[in-house]
Amino acid sequence: MKYQEKYVGSKEELFTFLKENYSKLMKDLLEIEGKKVKIPEDKELEYKIKYENDEFEGSYAVKITWVNKEEFEEDDEF
Repeated sequence: MKYQEKYVGSKEELFTFLKENYSKLMKDLLEIEGKKVKIPEDKELEYKIKYENDEFEGSYAVKITWVNKEEFEEDDEF
């Protein structure tokens, strides 16, 4: 499943958006495209911050990942 929403606004609007959404995330109330966002409590989380800024464009991103199901290689030899 992949969902995303896009917004455009001022720096002040961005900070209000982040404050509201992180608050909802911490309370398990955040939804994206009508789907509830749940960060698992029983899994190890990996989180990254990425910042880029050059003469053409800048970006800042926070990414949180976790493994839902381990992939196992099948062994054809018995």
